[in-house]
Amino acid sequence: MAIFKDGVALITGAASGMDTSNIGLIEHVLSADGSKKIVLGDLSDPGMEETRRLILAEYPDAAVAMRHMDVSSETSVEEFYSFAVSQFGSIDYAAHVAGVAQTPTPIHQNPDAVFDRVYAVNQRGAFLCERAALRQMLKQERRHDGGCRGSIVVVTSQLAEMTCNGMAAYSASKAGTRGMCRSDAMDYGPEGIRINTVGPGVTMTPLLLASQDDGFIQLMARSAPLRRNAQPEDIANAIVWLSSDRASFITGISLMVDGGQGLEVGPDEAVQTA
Repeated sequence: MAIFKDGVALITGAASGMDTSNIGLIEHVLSADGSKKIVLGDLSDPGMEETRRLILAEYPDAAVAMRHMDVSSETSVEEFYSFAVSQFGSIDYAAHVAGVAQTPTPIHQNPDAVFDRVYAVNQRGAFLCERAALRQMLKQERRHDGGCRGSIVVVTSQLAEMTCNGMAAYSASKAGTRGMCRSDAMDYGPEGIRINTVGPGVTMTPLLLASQDDGFIQLMARSAPLRRNAQPEDIANAIVWLSSDRASFITGISLMVDGGQGLEVGPDEAVQTA
């Protein structure tokens, strides 16, 4: 049964496997679950073309619009949202996935440019996108599913709540985004707009496989109580569920999709039960 009731879905960071922002397969899950009107935004035009090709190959009746956009640019974000509304008339489900990572570095060795870039994309970018989504959703009529005007899901990270050596700038940007979304969920709940975040753990994207050796990947899998790393569709399914009417009474949460890595599990226990 379709769970999106013909709404319009907007996705930033929508290029297929081209950069660190991609979570993967979100577009397929949205299409499969009933949202046949999708707007893609990303810096990578070839990546978005590939995403659109994959969607239309499986769901030829989908309407897929795309536009080059930079989440760190206010002008670009505003133009992207205006484009989306001009194409389909509304934005019912916004998934803000775009983001950048950093090379692990102690903060006293971090140049300003690293912090500024991570902040500009991850935190300020989330602010610009969320603000644009809210401005549009506030204009929309409340739907029959509990009076909701729209849903916003922002991808943060397990490092919004956990610590990791050398990742201060990245963790700060994701934790700040999580705090912003919680506050906005309080402010805009009475207006019928739900805002939640999804915090992925180590996810088996093409970028991870290309940048990390097998030993590191296996170590991360063993450290999770579920004894594996996330697949892209694990993250996509969480975003889709939180976006959908099945989560119509949920707002302001941070859903960690990390196989339990955030639990307090001692290293000896992890080894003995592996």
